Amino acid sequence: MQSQQERISLVNGRIHTPLNTATNITFEHGRIVSIDDDASSLTGKIIDLHGRTVLPGFCDSGLNFLSWAESQERLSLGSVKNVKEFSDSLKAYTNANPKPLRGWYIAYDFPENIIISRDELDSIVPSMPCAIITRANNQAVLNSQAMNVFNMPQNNVELDEFTQHLPALSDEDILYLVKTYAPKINALGITEIWINFHDEAERLWEIFSSQAYYMLTFRLRCNFGFDEVNSLNEFLSTGLRTGDGLPFCKVGGILIRGQLEQTEQNKMIYSAHLSGCQVISDNNKSCVNALERVIKRTRKNSRHLIQNFSGNILDRMNLLGLGGIVSLNSGNEQENNYIHEAFQNGIVISANSGENLIAPVKIMSSLISGGLNTAEALSVCTWGASWNGGNESRRGEIAVGNDADFVILEQDPFLVSPEEIAAIDVTMTFCAGCAVYNSGAI
Repeated sequence: MQSQQERISLVNGRIHTPLNTATNITFEHGRIVSIDDDASSLTGKIIDLHGRTVLPGFCDSGLNFLSWAESQERLSLGSVKNVKEFSDSLKAYTNANPKPLRGWYIAYDFPENIIISRDELDSIVPSMPCAIITRANNQAVLNSQAMNVFNMPQNNVELDEFTQHLPALSDEDILYLVKTYAPKINALGITEIWINFHDEAERLWEIFSSQAYYMLTFRLRCNFGFDEVNSLNEFLSTGLRTGDGLPFCKVGGILIRGQLEQTEQNKMIYSAHLSGCQVISDNNKSCVNALERVIKRTRKNSRHLIQNFSGNILDRMNLLGLGGIVSLNSGNEQENNYIHEAFQNGIVISANSGENLIAPVKIMSSLISGGLNTAEALSVCTWGASWNGGNESRRGEIAVGNDADFVILEQDPFLVSPEEIAAIDVTMTFCAGCAVYNSGAI
């Protein structure tokens, strides 16, 4: 996807800029060229907003896009009440999907009170591997074809074991997921997401930065995780660094997992830091200690981030200039308190969805209910993410010269209650001046 070259003006709107609420905005070649010009002098295509609200495009700082998109392809069994309903649902699903992802039929949320035998499962899906994941999300029931693929003697296996044996997504699978589900991201007003690549990191980067590049309808930031320092150093030797990169796909930070051995953590953080890469660390005492040592030794801060931080390290984060990423899937009240305290300490915060995509308007509603004001909650999904990603000079705010990434909403979040914010509909989404989503309302 390339930037939109056409000159477009949005008029008669409530356009929130850092300085005021404007009524019109003009963009061309993917950048904002003017705000609040004389309406009679505007040229090019004119879109009348009829009083709708324009905000900076939303960012999800950690959506596991492939996992989420694949989950949309799987069958939910949450509503089935007996074996017949299960059988009917599975038959309809397999008939509608003759070529499933990974070559497997996978269903989830299967009620534990319904007993399904292997023979019954084989009678529904006789010739392709099939797995039924229980509602408790800890076991998978396999048909005979799946047992043969895994070379297993029993059809009931632990979910972790099943996941380890599952074949990787093919390149064709990944391209299909991007083409099919990228537009659903834009329908929520999202113009940028961060993806964390651990397994097959370099292969996935290659696919997204080449084959999938022109399918992307949002900006993609790829964060990379490695299990030991030699692999990290090999990756760093390619010359890829944190930066704005390509218009819709760039290298992001280096992920440091808390369960790694202490010495390996230290080496990886040191290598990434000295290479000018951002470190994105788990909320782990040893990781924070290592970051503190390397920042004090080199007197250089690459705007490193802590994922899912807790209240007891906020002072250290502030002292070291660390930003924070929070996951809002848990709905944890204590987590909201940490976020509120982080704002009071001047720490920049952005939010991620993990594997279960959350609409940004719902994230804002939750944050406001947790004690933030509307401007603070909005910044978590816009400017805070741009700052944490090193792009605050280009995105996160509506200003002349910035990228034309914004979302048009049916209502203004600053004028309604937190509960009403969660239900605000997205009218249009623009990314680099391209209309990547249009509800048809205007």
